[in-house]
Amino acid sequence: MLKSLSNFTLAVSTLVGTIIGVGMFSLPYAAAISGIIPVIFYLVVLGILVTLLHLMYGEIVLRTSTKHRLAGYAEVYFGSWGKIIGSFIFFVNLYLALLVYLVVGGEFLRIIFSGFLNFSSQVGSIILAIIGFSVVFKGIKLAGWVDFFMVAAIVLLIFSFVFYAFDLADTDNLIKFSSVDSIFFPYGIILFALAGGSAIPEIRSFFKTSTKNYYKAIILGTIIPVFVYIVFTLAVVSISGVSTSREAIAGLSDFLGSGFIKYGAVVGFLAVITSFFIIGLNLKNSFQLDFKLSVLVSFVLTVGVPMYLFFSGFSDFIKLISLAGGVMGGLEALLIIFLWLKARKKGTQIPEYSLSLKTGLVFLLAIMFLLGIVYEVIYTI
Repeated sequence: MLKSLSNFTLAVSTLVGTIIGVGMFSLPYAAAISGIIPVIFYLVVLGILVTLLHLMYGEIVLRTSTKHRLAGYAEVYFGSWGKIIGSFIFFVNLYLALLVYLVVGGEFLRIIFSGFLNFSSQVGSIILAIIGFSVVFKGIKLAGWVDFFMVAAIVLLIFSFVFYAFDLADTDNLIKFSSVDSIFFPYGIILFALAGGSAIPEIRSFFKTSTKNYYKAIILGTIIPVFVYIVFTLAVVSISGVSTSREAIAGLSDFLGSGFIKYGAVVGFLAVITSFFIIGLNLKNSFQLDFKLSVLVSFVLTVGVPMYLFFSGFSDFIKLISLAGGVMGGLEALLIIFLWLKARKKGTQIPEYSLSLKTGLVFLLAIMFLLGIVYEVIYTI
């Protein structure tokens, strides 16, 4: 019982750690642009839809007798063309995510150590890469335990901030609403902030003897970040209002003092590194399982591509998040939906859980993500 509980806790914390990342710090800025009500609406609705997608992905994993990642499952159910399309979506999506974490994580490290170890954000990104990829090289068990303690620290720090900042909150900042033209602005940002599909195959390994708690871990691990995001966004926007900065932290310095910058940077770095672990691990495992590459080659490809992109100058925080969330996240959602439909007919195993969804609902879900892709392509790229 104790072991089962421990594995369940590790699975939940791994998924929570994958989801709660740098996207959280873009949410208050999105609220300052479009209004707090639209952002909360998006968080709740997309939170439900992403939970559904994660459960679909989990069912795909359980219906397939061989172990894969997204690209591999696409090949199993759609052949060679499926693998090509799935590989493009999978690798571009995760590489963009790692790139975002390198960009912002390096800045967080620079802020944390400023004053006694002064280095550039690029050096901070290199330090982040060394720490993150070292854990990736060791594997899921180490990442699970590290994620558990870091997620606990993140949640504690966030709610400590909320409690500390309560007296400075101005509810008038929460009722201000920007132009209707910006009502769709948060979509891609929030979809990126809620993305955690890369952890779904990974956390399956925590339930080797029984998967009865697998779907519970998926649901809980997806819902917890939604609650944390809402509390964090309300707290920041209630203080800084229209002065909210792109990464949320700098805009609070005039209200909470410069000392808070370091505090916020610590929270930010923990949020970045926990997601970095699982996404990097998912990439490495895909190269090994889906493309039969060696451990060394898989690791080099996992490390090399995001580092190359980073040093090539891809560093626009908000644009990268919108692209990764609205476009690549939307394409990944469509792929998961079609894989789920296929796996229900051609899966080789009986899953421990099975979703009962009406065809019309699945169709509407696909249309919604398709429209989101079109919007982000027009207004972001």
